[in-house]
Amino acid sequence: MATYKVTLKADLKRGAFYWVSTVNADSEEEAMIAAEHLFMAEMENAQDWNFSDSDIEVQ
Repeated sequence: MATYKVTLKADLKRGAFYWVSTVNADSEEEAMIAAEHLFMAEMENAQDWNFSDSDIEVQ
């Protein structure tokens, strides 16, 4: 079993959302599935989220 850092990106109607997590898995495919499951678990508590970092650029 290896440790993977997984970055998932969702393109939404009004922006993009990145989810970065570290998981233990036997393959990259299993790592992606594990990261998706962690994200779904966090979605249940989205009202508790606070953004801790930002990057703002003038366009």
